Parts: sequence; structure tokens; C-alpha cells
Amino acid sequence: MRAWHGVKAAIVCATLGVCGAAVFIRPAVPRHVADPRPAELYQVIMKELQAVKEADYVSAYRQVSLSMQERYNLDLFTDYIRTEHPDLARFERVEFGSVRMKGRQASVPAYLFLPNGEIAAVTYMLVREEGTWRIDASYVQRRWSRGYRVGGTGL
Repeated sequence: MRAWHGVKAAIVCATLGVCGAAVFIRPAVPRHVADPRPAELYQVIMKELQAVKEADYVSAYRQVSLSMQERYNLDLFTDYIRTEHPDLARFERVEFGSVRMKGRQASVPAYLFLPNGEIAAVTYMLVREEGTWRIDASYVQRRWSRGYRVGGTGL
């Protein structure tokens, strides 16, 4: 019977010891990473677009996330760029919309003005990995034909 009381006392002491240690051992406070300046995100997208425009697919590939690189090797990435949206590589200018942040991810709308007068609305999804922002995906949301007014006021 005395042995049983000793076992119970040891269990209670061990439980209290674990609870006491938990008070002093706390998980590290997650570091808050400041939201990037929009220009930082725009720069990543512009590097990608400029590389594609110059047919420098290796440089363009460096701008995409590691998960995208796991999905597409360089050859598949190059084929995708050449076949899916070849006209986007001929953009004349780019304008960006408002950046939306969600943790380590950002969504950036871009409007590519094409030589034929069309405007392509492309949403870029970026992810912060290894201390830098990289493109994780891009989606052509919409295309407008020549003469379409995106916004603003006329004079």
C-alpha cells in the first residue's frame, strides 16, 4: 500500500513539474515580417516579363517559386511560355493594380498593353521564400480589345 502512495506522489510531482516547466518554456514569438513595398513585388514581375520578352527563359525561371520549379522543369516552363501566351511577351507597357497581402503570399494585378491594342489583365501570385519574393502562379483574368477604357476620366 505504501508503494502505491509513492507511485501516486511521483505522478503528481511529475505532472506539476511539467506544468511548472511549461510556464518558463515558451515557444518563440513569431517574427513579424513587414509587408513588402509594392515596388519590390512589381520589380519581380518586371524581371520575369523582361526576361520572357528577351527569350531569356533561364532568367525568367529564376523568378518563379521553388514549388513551381518542382512542377515544371526548365524545358516544360519554356514550352508553356511559348505556347500558352506568346503574345504577352510582346507587351509594350505594364501597369499594376493594388497589392493584396496574406501572410507570406501576395496577389498583384498587372495590365499588359499589347501592340495590337489589346489589354491583358493578369493576376500574379507571389510567395516569399528564402527571403525573396518569387512568382508562384499567374492567371490571365481577362482581355480587352482595342479602344477599351480601363478607367480614369476623359478630357
